[in-house]
Parts: sequence; C-alpha cells; structure tokens
Amino acid sequence: MIEALRSRQMKSGSYAAAYVLVFLAILGAVNWLASQYNRTYDSTAQKLYSLSAQTHKILGDLDRDVNMFYFDRKTNFLGAKDMLVRYENASSRVKVEYIDPDEDPLKTEAMNVRSYGTLVLDIGGNRKEVSATTEEEITNAIITALKGQDKTACVATGHGEAASEDTGRDGFSNARTAVEDANYNYEDVSLASGSVPGNCTLLIVAGPSTGYFEPETAALANYVEGGGRALLMLNPALPDANGRRKPSSPELVDLAARWGVTVNDDIVIDRSPIGQLFGGGPLTPMVAEYETHPIVSAMSNVATLFPASRSVERAEDAPDGWDVEDLFRTSDESFATTSFATDSEGVLIRNDAAETPGPINLAVAGTYDVPQHAAEPEDGEDQPETIDADVEEREGRIVVIGSSRFSSNYGLGRGGNYDLFLNMLNWLSSDEDLISIRPKDPENTPLDLSEAQMRRIFLFSLMLLPMVIIVVGVWNWWGRR
Repeated sequence: MIEALRSRQMKSGSYAAAYVLVFLAILGAVNWLASQYNRTYDSTAQKLYSLSAQTHKILGDLDRDVNMFYFDRKTNFLGAKDMLVRYENASSRVKVEYIDPDEDPLKTEAMNVRSYGTLVLDIGGNRKEVSATTEEEITNAIITALKGQDKTACVATGHGEAASEDTGRDGFSNARTAVEDANYNYEDVSLASGSVPGNCTLLIVAGPSTGYFEPETAALANYVEGGGRALLMLNPALPDANGRRKPSSPELVDLAARWGVTVNDDIVIDRSPIGQLFGGGPLTPMVAEYETHPIVSAMSNVATLFPASRSVERAEDAPDGWDVEDLFRTSDESFATTSFATDSEGVLIRNDAAETPGPINLAVAGTYDVPQHAAEPEDGEDQPETIDADVEEREGRIVVIGSSRFSSNYGLGRGGNYDLFLNMLNWLSSDEDLISIRPKDPENTPLDLSEAQMRRIFLFSLMLLPMVIIVVGVWNWWGRR
C-alpha cells in the first residue's frame, strides 16, 4: 500500500489534482472579484461604450441617492445591465435593482409600471419613468428629477425665421428635437402682442429675414432688461440676384448695440484649407479657438462651423449694468468684408479697403444686473426705501451670434455645433452644470473609390482569385495522378 502511494503514477495524479484545485480556486476568486468590482475598458476611438463627460459631471455632483428600478423579464436583464452598470460604476450614490414583474407584481403595481422594459428613477421621492435605457434618456431623466421644474424655450416667429416644422436644409426641426431632448418645452411665440410670455425660460430669435416693429423690439428689450434670457442669431445680408444686399434685422442690431454688442454689417470669409476638411468652405468659417466663458470652456479641441456668418464683438465701452464677453474667433486665414461680390464664375472679388483681417469674432455673451427698484413712499410720508428681494437677484442674459445656420438642419450636426447650441441654452437658463460635450455618434468613415479602383477590385475578387483557386486545384489533382 505504501509503495503504491509512492509510485510515479500516484504522484503525478496528486500533482494534477492539486493543479486543478488551484486553477478552480483562482477561477472562483476571479469570478468573485468580477462580480464585486465590475470594471470595463473601452478601447473604441470615440469611447462609444463609456458614459459621456456630461453624465460623469452630473453623477459626480449628486447630493442625494439615485435608485433605479428596471422592470423586465429576467431573460432581458442582461441587455439593460450593459448600460445601467456604467451608472453604478460612476457613482456610489447610484443603485440599480432588477425586477421581474411576473415574480414581483406587488412592487410593479406600487410603482405603476405597465410595460416590460421600463426603468423607474427614484431621487429623494421624486420619481421619473424612462422607456428606453439609452444614456441620453437616463441622464435627461436624472436631470429632470434633480431640477424638479419645467423649462420652456420660446422661439420667436413672424419674421421669416427658421421654422421648427421645416425638415429642409435651412429648417429648425433638428434644433427643436435637440431642445426637447434637453428637457425644454418648445413653444413658438409672437412678439406682436408687445410682450414675451411669462412661461418662457429663454427666448430664441433664429435668423429673422424681415425687420422688427417697434412694439416687438420694445418687448424684447423689456424682457431682457427685466431679467429675461435671449439667444439672438442674426444672419448677414447676402446679395440677391441683382447683387444688392439688404440688412435683414437692423432693429435688432440697434438693440444689441444698446446692450454693448456690435453686430457688423459684413460677411466672414474663411480661406483655411483645414475648414474644408470638416465640410466647410469660404462662406463657412471654422472656429477652433475659444475664450474662457462657461459656454465654451469645455469646447477645447472641438471645431465648430458657421455657414453664412457676420462678425459680432463686444463694444469697447459696455453700458451701465452690462458685462459682455467675446466667445470665439476664426483663424488667421479668414477675413470679414463689407463688399461681398463674385465674378461670373463665382470667384470672390477682393476689395482690400473693405476687408478686416482675421481672426474674426463671431459671438458674444452678456449679463445685465437688473437695477434694484426702491419702493416709492406714499404722498406726505417719509418712509425708508425697501428693496424687492426678487428683483435684486434677477439677471438678464444674452448670447448674440452672427449666424443662425450653425443650428439649422444642415449645420447642427457639423463638428461641435450641437454641443455649442445646447451649451448656449444651458448657460442662458442658468444650468451651467449641464454645459459639457455630449456623446458622439460612431465615426463614419466612408470608403470612396474611383471607377478604376472598383474595376480592379471586381476583377481580383470575381475573376483572378477564383481562377487561382481552380488552377491550384487542377495542379494538385494532376500531380496525384
């Protein structure tokens, strides 16, 4: 018996058993660590499987717990976990519970869940239901639950502005979708009544092509100077078929000047070849240099493009109560001209006397401290002045940009235009914590082939390669004979 235990076979078997036990122990430890510490590495160039900087920013600033309840059949849990586990890994305040409605009908009924694949967020007792487990839907739901209030983006109409229902190249339908996806209610308004509706969180003026009337201009002035927020996108005057340029909104240009903003009557030309790589051209200046304002502080290394733009800059002397800052400028290869003309072949006719060399500023942002209004004493009474606390904290905000087409259906998806547009809205509505770079779509790198290249590929794949296989086969068959 002792000799048998000392045999080579027994020793080999013992070693093998020990190796198996050690391997199983290591495998079990790895699985336990993986279940306790769920970490992944995203090797894609666009970081498609990672949460965006905006989401990390929001989760990092959480001051209360976010409880997520995902209701679906057990067989479908894995698909949702792929996204929800990223939120758990990003913040210790996020907890996710997976519930099968068929196995736990009481909790399902208590949360009023009516369909499979429903995600319910509970943040401090404030519940928000999400129907799709995408990052955009989940993060927007978190923002809405945290803010606890509705925001309305009002868009001025009546002067040839870009229409929200227009799906064409210069339409505003994509911008409307972006606004609504960012948790704003969208509402078309007219200023002909002489006032801005009271439910407007901010007002968007998207490239009017006709002049404003005095009551409308007064309504806009009273709104901003009373603590309102406005985004003015003022297009340049492009020449008509006869070569004449007619200013599109001179009244708004004058109003901007009253606020310390100079909107020049020119057109910005960009000769940089880099802009053409991003889909730009001479009439689509590219911007890659930004100032330090909160709107653009997160835009480093992101290019934006502005089709048909005029120059906009802060005035040398800001009016009382106003603080105006430049936002971004074009490259040294650009210039602004007040004498835009082309020859019969569409080539720009240069006029050095009418040109301003680049870089050219394209947008500004300004804040206005609403004056503290003292209550007037009644006749014959000597009363101390009292300050309206609500008025004391109010601040008007504006963003003025020399192009509305950067947010059109054509321009919104180019470069960082989408991010810039929403950053402007978030700053205007005092949601600076939401200003960031949002997740990008997968990079599209189409393969453009010439006719000759396509012919060579066809001949190689359908003619030469099969012929080689046939010849090799026949050669082998003949050799075996």
